[in-house]
Amino acid sequence: MGKISEHVIRVVNSASLASWYKTVMGMQVTEDASAKTWTAFYHGEGVKLVFQEVASKGTTYKSSRDSCYWKIGVTVSDVDLAREKIMAAGTQVSVPNQFLDVGYLCHLADPNGFTIELLQHTFKQNFVKPFPDPSLALGQTAVIGQITTRSQDIEASLGLYRDSLGMKLLSIQDISDYGFCLYFLAFTAENPPDQDLASTKNREWLWQRPYTTLEIQCRPGQSCVPMDKEGEGVDHITMEVEDYANILTKLKADQSNSSFPDPDGIQLKLKSASR
Repeated sequence: MGKISEHVIRVVNSASLASWYKTVMGMQVTEDASAKTWTAFYHGEGVKLVFQEVASKGTTYKSSRDSCYWKIGVTVSDVDLAREKIMAAGTQVSVPNQFLDVGYLCHLADPNGFTIELLQHTFKQNFVKPFPDPSLALGQTAVIGQITTRSQDIEASLGLYRDSLGMKLLSIQDISDYGFCLYFLAFTAENPPDQDLASTKNREWLWQRPYTTLEIQCRPGQSCVPMDKEGEGVDHITMEVEDYANILTKLKADQSNSSFPDPDGIQLKLKSASR
């Protein structure tokens, strides 16, 4: 089975940023001094964040609605508790709200400006407060549940991620009142509880998955700027895939580093899935 394994981000002061993810977000961190990287992650099946050190005189990252990259999502059982803990540690977090029939959520930015969404396992009206765990930074376990990108052409995106890389489409969420539609894909053998991928019954189930999904926000007619290749920013997303050699040949990807952009400019790097 394939998986989304690494989300590689170029940053200034990578050690300081890793420390923030450890202290404030409760992730485990490791250093690779030879590669000048720090890795932050929650134990389990979720993606690992890899922070690559870049020169301080380069471009500073600024989140943009026009970018092909948006955010990561951290899923928890109690968003209010997570927000309380993060704010007590000195980071501002927006006021949580039940966004339509999508989820109970709020947002913050890490010290380098990368957006994080906190997303609750259940809708606000279905919430049952769990017992907190005082030994954990967020008072509870957490998963990097989503990496969120943007697309102008969802059929091209699905042609790559679903049809070529073998990801499964788990949910389609039409948010047309706000001008977009969300598509969620993952490397998994699981099926959502309702075969209708537009069903709201699948959403709380989706927020409780132990692995990372790729969330694609499709905004037809709106700009979608590819990622910068220098300075601070998202460098690439590493995906482990089955039938690795044939996929590279089919996609005509660079065989030397197995790297290529998706249809909207998200840089991907493929590895062979371990068996």
